[in-house]
Amino acid sequence: MYLQGTGGNLVNMDIDCDGALGTGDGSCDSSEDTQGQTSFQGTVAGYKKGIKDLNAYIHSFVVLGNEGSKSGYVTFDPRSVNVQPLSIVAVVCGNQMFYGVWGDTNGDDGPPLIGEVSDSLGRACYGNAVNGNAAHDANDVLYIAFTGQDAVPGANGANWAASSFSAFESSLGSLGDQLVARIGSTGSTPPPASSTKPSGSQPTCSWSGHCAGASCGSDDDCSDDLTCNSGKCGTSGSTSPPPPPPPSCSWAGHCAGASCSSDDDCSDELACIKKVCAVDPNN
Repeated sequence: MYLQGTGGNLVNMDIDCDGALGTGDGSCDSSEDTQGQTSFQGTVAGYKKGIKDLNAYIHSFVVLGNEGSKSGYVTFDPRSVNVQPLSIVAVVCGNQMFYGVWGDTNGDDGPPLIGEVSDSLGRACYGNAVNGNAAHDANDVLYIAFTGQDAVPGANGANWAASSFSAFESSLGSLGDQLVARIGSTGSTPPPASSTKPSGSQPTCSWSGHCAGASCGSDDDCSDDLTCNSGKCGTSGSTSPPPPPPPSCSWAGHCAGASCSSDDDCSDELACIKKVCAVDPNN
């Protein structure tokens, strides 16, 4: 299941600060509708991993569905299409892909919404441009929720007690890659696709989502001393030629440099090369 806005567009990204915030960087202080718990607090606590609820400063989670009883309020329960609580959701934002879980639901204290993530996930996508009271308004974010119980990492399939966004998000990588690999497949689930994110054996960096292996358009998109080599952040000194200049395209968010799993994810004549939309040099 993926989220679609009006007119066939993708959707934006609002910021959710619900749950057990504790001590963070203050980016949720400006939120005017913070709730003290998320929708699946009981399940999270039941995992017995030392936390009582999801923390928007740490856990990458997505808000799906609308529930309420007000007259005229449009409701939707993702479980009606077999999307399960705390299951994996892939989010493609700013030419990057992150994994999160379905961790909260909209209530009828405001209008029904689609396109909302935890503060930590939003800031991994768009940095200081977003916070508890500032959203990413462009309709260029892709959210993909996976159906079935096998999309739920469960108590032991994720680092629920993580102390940082990167530690939690990376713990979803193995299952997330398997789920992404089955998109568009027929028959049995294919083997996991290689992730565009650095593996645990690679060095960490100070800018989550911009470490070695992340998609990039220039050196400014890469953390620390990494440079942009052939559309990927990596160590300096690469002999790889620079990527061709990205052509303009008719499908926002699917131009050159965008993450992809097949050619169908790329605009116009672009092809999916090493999980990044790019000009095919063979054509």
